[in-house]
Amino acid sequence: MSDTVQHKKSAKILAAEERLEQAKRALRDAKQAESRQQKKIADRQKIILGATLLNLAERDERFSLVIDELLNHLTREQDVRAFRDHGFVTPRPVNDHNSTTAEGLHTGT
Repeated sequence: MSDTVQHKKSAKILAAEERLEQAKRALRDAKQAESRQQKKIADRQKIILGATLLNLAERDERFSLVIDELLNHLTREQDVRAFRDHGFVTPRPVNDHNSTTAEGLHTGT
């Protein structure tokens, strides 16, 4: 009779351990999914900010200078190549009466 009790106890323990392992896997998977989602959000924010900076550089030289400065601070060779090898040119404002200038922003003209 003690074998039967011992066997049932072992089965309960085995079942509990299996549930515990399943819960650990589920927790790990949930953490990985959350991490992927956070990275996706951060990447999207970077893309939006980069696109906004490029767009503003087309209208305001100050932002063109910021891009030039950022490019000068790239240190990883693969980052430098990403711009150099693909013909990236810093956007510059077209000099016409529609361009926004620093003076126009401050004087209200």
